[in-house]
Amino acid sequence: MVWEEWEQLKAGAAQRMQIDHLVDPGGGGSSGAPGGTGPDLKASQGPWTKASGVAQDLRTATDASLRELKSAHEGVASRTHGFESTAALAEIQGAWEKRLTSVRDECGRLHGALAKSGRDFGELDPAVAGRINGVPTGGGKPDWAR
Repeated sequence: MVWEEWEQLKAGAAQRMQIDHLVDPGGGGSSGAPGGTGPDLKASQGPWTKASGVAQDLRTATDASLRELKSAHEGVASRTHGFESTAALAEIQGAWEKRLTSVRDECGRLHGALAKSGRDFGELDPAVAGRINGVPTGGGKPDWAR
């Protein structure tokens, strides 16, 4: 019984992974399936650049919040000496500083990675496509096949 279940799970996963071979009713789709017209994946620089900008905006806002949190807590420990909540407040502040620092740093990392992806799609991919399209094939056949 366990083996049959395993085979069903594998078959289901394989079917989901074959989505690139499905025929698009609108005429697109992969050339790997009968009726497919060829790859229809299109990528552009715009969405990557926009996402990079959002990540940078989030990094800036998080950094400002982190500075505001630190500023708001300056001197609190000395002014609340003797209160039991002072230690708890310091612990909470430290935890929030750690979280905000992690978020800020991750947004900075994402900003760079997304900007690079945008540059790659906007500059490198068209340059490579131009070079490939410039290769003479002599009627559709590469030199080695003639």
